[in-house]
Formats: sequence, structure tokens, C-alpha cells
Amino acid sequence: MTDRRAHLLTRRAALIGLTGAAAVGMGLAQGAPAQPANSIAPPGLGQDDEPQILLTIAGDDGSATTIIPKIAVNYLRFRGANSIATSEADPPWTTQVSGTMLNGQKVAILIRASSSTDGMSLLAAGMADIGLSLREARPNELPGFMSLTPAEAARDVRPIALNAMVLIVNKTTGVDTLSFDDSRGIFAGKITDWRAVGGKPGPIHRYGRAIDYRSSNLLGASMGNETILPGLRVVSSYAAMRDSVASDRQAIGYIPVNFIYQERMNWSGDIQAVRFRLGDRLTAMPNEYGLATGDYPLVFPILLYRVPGRDNSEVESFFQQADSVQAHVDGMFAGLIPVTPRLLVPHYDKSLPTAYGNVIRNALRISTTVRFEPSSIKVDPRTKRTLDDLARFLRRLDVSPEHLRHLVFSEDTGSPDRNHDISDKLAAVFQRELKARNVRIGDSVSLGATYPLATSSNALGQWLNRRVETWVTP
Repeated sequence: MTDRRAHLLTRRAALIGLTGAAAVGMGLAQGAPAQPANSIAPPGLGQDDEPQILLTIAGDDGSATTIIPKIAVNYLRFRGANSIATSEADPPWTTQVSGTMLNGQKVAILIRASSSTDGMSLLAAGMADIGLSLREARPNELPGFMSLTPAEAARDVRPIALNAMVLIVNKTTGVDTLSFDDSRGIFAGKITDWRAVGGKPGPIHRYGRAIDYRSSNLLGASMGNETILPGLRVVSSYAAMRDSVASDRQAIGYIPVNFIYQERMNWSGDIQAVRFRLGDRLTAMPNEYGLATGDYPLVFPILLYRVPGRDNSEVESFFQQADSVQAHVDGMFAGLIPVTPRLLVPHYDKSLPTAYGNVIRNALRISTTVRFEPSSIKVDPRTKRTLDDLARFLRRLDVSPEHLRHLVFSEDTGSPDRNHDISDKLAAVFQRELKARNVRIGDSVSLGATYPLATSSNALGQWLNRRVETWVTP
């Protein structure tokens, strides 16, 4: 294994390298060979007292400004550093977490708050050790990643917490609920007047962020598309989003759950949080239950990526720290939800379909929900990670099979028979995968499209509905 000292570099070198990456990053992300960094230092850098850089982390700004600096502080403390401080970094980095080792050596971790795409590009270019993302890696985005088996890929991506987006509107619009399809139609520019969704007549003013991947599901684009559609009023931060929606009587925007938590927003002003509805009922809320189960439609895992084959023990140690109990506690105080499985007490609704309600009455739900991609029964890396998590939790829980029920749902195809056929096939895959993981399984119950979480008119809605819920019964 490479000696840790071989990886250490100064802030000067990190800045020079990232400056070079800005010019060639996209080409490198597509597989072009790396170019040597310019040997000329920016003014003011390179002094003898510059700290040695243990790690460079780049990506999603919502995470890079909240949970990642906390994990970095804990990591330096774990490494034995003292006098740890978090400060503003020289551009293009945004945050520096630094400390002093027992031998007097100054060390630091540099963080760049930008976007998922920027983080992945810099990781691919070799200018960041860890990419911070709120989405799965795209095909060929990271060198060698898509050729890995699911087991191999699991080593190089680490989900550390869950966050979610909440739609917000100005209260003057008269809207407090929307269907998920209507929200997509609004951000896609297909619905342009509040009257069309039950609000007061007037033009809809859409607000979004230029670098925000998370908006793509709201903008009506395909998952993974970061194109900003015409007519979007771009803001620079979530604080600016909140202020813009509060001051614009026709506005709609979105903010993350942890921003609401940190800002202690109480909805007493001009902003209204929007609930999603499906037919006559409201769907899952962006609370612990909705986020942990993934039933709320705009949940996003915070993912740490590294490039396969790059031998860097610092990255592995940071991954371990990010999965520590302390990191989970810090995440919860930051308004995030841990990704680790747990038992949840549901809110029982008498209006639930009989076949569903009879099973879950007085039962506890395991938060881990296994989902399958639309029109597929293949186990992709995301589904595999979820199955692995569920299997580990079931082994720890050690519940008798007669007290386990796995409820398998499908998207709504318009044909009840077809719906049940799909859920039967998903149940067979699910049972096979759990058997391969040597856990006691319990019964699977195919429920078709009995209880959808969203309409099945788009890929995200289908993915939400094609799910397996695991319940522990009395």
C-alpha cells in the first residue's frame, strides 16, 4: 500500500493542480490523458509554513458546507491532530479544515463546494481525492467505474446520509398542495398560470439553481439531466431562493430539508411549504419516516465517490470516519437522516387499502426499501447496496421468518393482472437475492399497484412504486 506521506502535498500544489483541471477537466473526465500541472505558483503561495494536504474533496455545495467539514474535523482528530480549525480557503477551494500533528507538522483537508458534476469531473481528472455527489455516477463519468461488478463498485461509493428537497411557494399564490406531475409540469414550463393548479390567477415564476442537480427531477428533465430550462430565474444559494420566493408573490422554488432545519424556518412569514398529493390523498411527508424509507419523492442520498484503483489510504480512512457513529450524530444535528437501517413506527391510516392495512396494522417497518429501475428486474449497484444493507440488518435483528412480511409493489400499468405479474417477478428476484445473502427471509406478498406513492407517468414515479417494503409483525 502506498505510504501516506507519498500522497501529502501542499496547498500550493493543490491550487495549481485544480487550476489546471479547470482548463482540461471535462476532457479528462471523458478519458483524455492528464496534463502536467504548471510549475508556477499563484502569488502568495508556497511558503514553508503551508500545511500538507491530506485530502481534497469537491462536489455538492449543500453537503460540502454542512456535514463534510464536520467529518473532516473528526477525521483530523482521529489522526491525532490538535488545534483543529475550519476557515475559508483560497479559491477555487472554499473551506479548509486544518490542524497540527504531534510532531508539529501542519496538515489540512481542502473542500470545494460546487456541484455534483464538478466534483465528479475533478475526481476523474485526479484533482480531487473524493467526489461528493447527490446522484449515481453516469456511464463513463469515472475512469473504470462502470466496468466494475456491483461488489467491487460498493468499495468505491459510500452513502453517508439522506437529504431531501421541499417545494416552497409564496402564500399569495393560494397553493399548498400539488401533484408530483403538476410540479414537474410547472418546472418544465408546461404549466404557466397558478389557476391551472387551483391557485389564484397569475403567472408562475420558477426559481432554481444553475448548479443544482437536485432540481432536475423538479424541472421535468430526465433523471441525471442538469439542463436549466428556459424561463427559470436562477439564484446563487438556498438563502437567496428563500428570500426570492418570500418577496415574489408569484414564486415557486425549493430548499433542502437540512436548510429548513438549520434556519429554523417556522412558515410564519410569506413562504408556504408544498405537500404532494396523489388523487384525494396526501403522499409521504419530508420527515424522518418519508426520508428513511424513500417514500417521499425528492429524497437524495449524499454519496462519496473515489476512483477505483487509486491507492490512497487516506480516502479509505475518511470513508470509515464518514460511516462512524459520530458522523451519524453530526448529520442528525445538521438536519440529515442516517442511511443506516432502523425500525420505524408508521402512521396508520384507516383509509389504507385492506390488503395493505391488514399486514401493517401494529407492525414496524424496516426503513430500508428495495427499489428496482423501471422496466427492469436487474439488480443494479443502487439496488445491490440496498439489499446488502437490508440483509445485514435482518441478521442483526434475528427475527423469526413468521414475523417478517415483504410487501412487493409495482408501478401502475393500467392492467391489474399486469401489475401483479410485475410484483410477482420482483418478489422472485428479491427472494433469490436475500437467499444468496444467507438470511432468514419470511413471506413475500405481491400487491401490484395497490398503494402507489406517485403516478407512474414518469421514470421517477415508476421507480418509487417498484418497491419492496419489509415489515416486522407481532
